[in-house]
Order: sequence, then structure tokens, then C-alpha cells
Amino acid sequence: QQKMIGDVLTCSILCELIKKKHPDYTVHYLVNSNTKPVVENNPFVDKLILFTPSYREKKSELFEFLLSVRKENYDIVIDAYSKLESNLITLFSGANIKISYSKHYSKFIYTDSIIQKVRPSTNVGLAIERRLQLLETLNIHSDFSTFPKLYVTEEENLRAIDLLKSHKINLSKKTIMISIIGSSENKTYPLSYMSTIVDYIAEQEDCNILFNYIPNQIKEAKTIYNNCLANTKKKIYFDVLGKNLREFISLVNQCDYIIGNDGGAINMAKALNKPSFIIFSPWIEKNIWATFEDSIYHKSVHLKDYKPDLFLNKSDSTLKKNSIKLYQHFKPSFMKSSLINFMQKLDEKDLSTYSIKESVIKKTHTPISALVITYNEELNIEALIENINFVDEIIIVDSFSKDKTVSIIKKNNHVKLFSRKFTNFSEQRNFALSKAANDWVLFIDADERITPNLKQEIINITNIKNNIVAYDIYRQFYYKKKLVRFSGWQTDKVFRLYKKDYVYYKKELLVHELLKINGETDTLKYKLLHYSFETYEEYKGKMTQYAELRAKELFVKKLKPTLYHYYIKPLYRFINHFFIRLGFLDGKKGFIVSYLGAYYVYKRYIELEKLYKR
Repeated sequence: QQKMIGDVLTCSILCELIKKKHPDYTVHYLVNSNTKPVVENNPFVDKLILFTPSYREKKSELFEFLLSVRKENYDIVIDAYSKLESNLITLFSGANIKISYSKHYSKFIYTDSIIQKVRPSTNVGLAIERRLQLLETLNIHSDFSTFPKLYVTEEENLRAIDLLKSHKINLSKKTIMISIIGSSENKTYPLSYMSTIVDYIAEQEDCNILFNYIPNQIKEAKTIYNNCLANTKKKIYFDVLGKNLREFISLVNQCDYIIGNDGGAINMAKALNKPSFIIFSPWIEKNIWATFEDSIYHKSVHLKDYKPDLFLNKSDSTLKKNSIKLYQHFKPSFMKSSLINFMQKLDEKDLSTYSIKESVIKKTHTPISALVITYNEELNIEALIENINFVDEIIIVDSFSKDKTVSIIKKNNHVKLFSRKFTNFSEQRNFALSKAANDWVLFIDADERITPNLKQEIINITNIKNNIVAYDIYRQFYYKKKLVRFSGWQTDKVFRLYKKDYVYYKKELLVHELLKINGETDTLKYKLLHYSFETYEEYKGKMTQYAELRAKELFVKKLKPTLYHYYIKPLYRFINHFFIRLGFLDGKKGFIVSYLGAYYVYKRYIELEKLYKR
């Protein structure tokens, strides 16, 4: 993550989640050298790799750095920066698994390209939720109890306390850090306005006020100080600064909360469990960086909250270009009541016991029920339950499995298990439908898997209000865990996501059940992975089972098999799948798939003949 302090700190949670799931993994974290202090002492990082300015300035040094990355022989590279620089590093790494965000110009570099969320599912903020998405392809699912953290030593804390005491600061009073200057002019609230904000704070609270600025910003800092009221100046300790970033971090750790411009200081304070009041720049998207906002411990304000008309039909680039002009509209009086209310609420709280976990709120969303029917799926069921953990309800209807399927399911207390004798697929699926508590249902088989991008599409689509009641999904078919690209499977799609009150399975169909839909339908963009058969014997056995059920359907229809059914139809199925549907391009897999497809057609008429004889 070769970016700024807030980004590097936020992204450090990936290291923690990886190590918690796989303690034996070795995790290296590549960051810009100037951001090193925010990940020092992090117990979940085995090695810090520092990207220095010289790598950008000298091609020879960059090339040497790329070679050093290559020598590490990484198995997995997660590129959270997703820019040309990190694209190059990832490409040179030679890792088998390369994960990043989906961008049209760099997709060829990555094995997994992740579509970023548009709407957050919690108040932890899109900045965090989008980074959590990068782990989902590794089966490390979003964990909203894990937050960015800074690790301050006892020695650092003691030095910070000594610094405060040396300036005769009364530690029995509240100490408030104010982030008075942003990382750039277009992220800095106007200086005269900031002076007024500091006056509001001093008027409301008998407290110690510290300013956050770096030496080359002292001119702007003095301007803010000089514009403050005389009574305010008495509460400001202007020269209390850390000599470096680690000292600043330990200084913030002694404060009660932070107020001011969005940026690294705010993110560091949050990582120390400090409440925050943030003033966002007009060009920054609040919903991305307003992390843990709960209007009690964390509150933010944006010009758009007060003057939405200024943002109508304005692109991000236009807002960024005009941000300084827009700032002039953002009067301190707009946010005065919000600021005072924030401080009053904190006065009622015991901040010494506060944990940022208290601020996490899951947002309302459209609930989804996942439905599964099983029989002897001990090899698949645990992975499936983990794969669909984003839904609100999991219902499994088992047909009295003889293996460990049921005992595995019972270990997952959140799963609702029903046992029911299998008669046919349509009846079994209709029974599962009747048990769903939610309007939207996702039907999935034990040998199928939802990709991260498909998961996000399902979440997005069910939260949109439209007239669509059912979605079909394309599937990628795997035989012995190898993708079958052709052989008739290239256009395979099934209805799997729908509103339960608008559908039912036709009872007369016993296999390849058909969904009756009363309403409009559509197709999802991303594919469902179908890991159908591990062995030839399993594949042939399943075709035999399907053939027996299909024969029963044909018997009810009183179809009498002829030579055409026994020979012409199976032969046509093979020719269609192997030649017309390009099965020969799949090699041996394509021949087996085409042959067993023909076998299924032949077998169903043999079974039909047996029914007539009986």
C-alpha cells in the first residue's frame, strides 16, 4: 500500500486478518518509507518493506528493488494501491495468486480482480470495507470486529506524559488535539474559519488544546493562533509537538479526542481508540473515509450536508479543482451546533473505557435466505457454508445422508437443518422454499461457489428497487477442478436468485427442475463456479441418477422409445457437444463431458424401457 498514512494504517488490518486465519503464514507489508511509523510494532507484520523516493527517481534503483521482490518467491501478492507503480511490482513478483481492484488497463496482471463496493454494509466506512474485499478470494471473510490499530510502547507513553508535564499542562483536564492543517491546501479548512472553530471548542470546554502541525506549516499555524480570541489562546499549548511521527502518536494517545481536518492525524487517533470530529474537504467522498461514524464518538461534517445544490452535476475532478473556492461556502456557523453537541455527549461518557467496537453499526439491507439441498456432501458442505456466510439465513434440506454431512452441518449453529426423504428435485426445492424467512432467496448447490464479485453483485442487486423478481446466473463448469471452457457448458445458466413469492418449481419435472416465474427476469454479470465432479465414476453415476428420474417423467408422458431415441439422439448429443459446441478444444475433458452427455441421453431410454417392462 504505497500511499498516505491513513491508507497504510487502514490497510494494515489485512495483515492482522491473514495472520489470525493462518498463523503459519509469513506476511510482508510494502509501504512508503515515510509511513513506516504507523506500522511499527505491529505484531501481525513479519517484515516491513520500505518503498523509498529514490525508487521513483532512479530507474536503476527501481529495477534492483523489483529483483529483490522477485527473489522473495511470494505465493500471494495483494495490491491495495492498484496504480502503475504497484502493478509493476505485482507483475515482477511472479506470485501465483495476484489480487487487486478491477481496472480495465491492469486486469491482465491479476488472477483476481475485485469489483469495489458502492454501498457500505456497516458504518466502518467504504475505505475499510473495500480493503476487506481483497481477502475474500482467499476465503478470509469480512470481520468488522478488526480495526486499524497503532501499537504504542509504555516507554513512548511515559515520554509523552513527561512532555505534557514539562509544559505545565494540567492532566486532570481534558486534552483535545486539533488537526488544524490538512496534508494539502485543498484538504485544509480555511485558516480564519479554523480559528473560529477553535474558539467554539474553548468556549464550550475548560480544557487543554494542542495543535497538530509540522515545522514547515508553522506560519499557517501561527495565523490560526493569532486569529483566536484572547481567552482561547490561554487554553492553547502551541509548542507542544512531537519531534517525529512516533512521538506525535504517543502524544495523541494522551489526548481525550481529536477535532479537525480529515487526514492522517484523524486516522491515527481512531487507531488509538480516540473519538473524532472531522471536517471534510468538499472534494473528498465522506462515505468512504467517515469511518465508524455513530454521531456519538465519531461525527463528521461536509459542505454537501449543508449546501447540496453546490454539488449538483459536478464531477470528482471538478470538485477537486474548485475545492478551495467551495471551502469559502463552508461557514463555521454551519457546524457549530453539531460540534457542541458532539462535545456535550462526550462529557457524559467515561472515555477511559471506550473501545471503537462500540461504534460499529450494521446498516439495514435487504435480507437474503440461502437454500441448499444435500445428500452425502461431506467433502463440500463446510466450504459452502463458509462461502455463503454473507447471507442472513442458511437453510439446508438433507435427504438422510449416510456420511458426515449432517454432523458437519450441526457444528454450524446458525444453519437451519431439515431432514426430508428425497422423492425428486422439484419437491425438495419447493420444500426448502417454504422454509425461507426472507423474500429474496439464493438457491445454491453444495458443489457451487460464489465468487467475491458475484457476492457483491447479489448484495447490490437485492438492494435496488425494480420490477425484477428473478435473476439467472451463468456458471463456469469444472471437471476434476479444471475449467471446461466449451463442450456445451459455455452458455450454461440457471435461475438461482429470486423472490420466493413469485416462483415455484414445476412438480411434474423430476430432474433438471424448471422454475415457474411470475414476473420480470434478468441475468447477473458475474459467474457462479460449479465444481461438479471429482471422478469419472462420480460423473457417470450422477448421469445415471438423472437418467432414471428423466425416464419417470417420460413414462408419465407415455413416450415409447424407438431406434431414433436409442441411437440417433445420443449420437447427435455427442456431435453437438464435441464438435458444434467446440468440446474438442477442451481436449480429453471435452471428450469425457461429451461422451457422458450422450450416455445420459441413451441411458434415460434404457431406463424408460425398464419401466414399461415392469
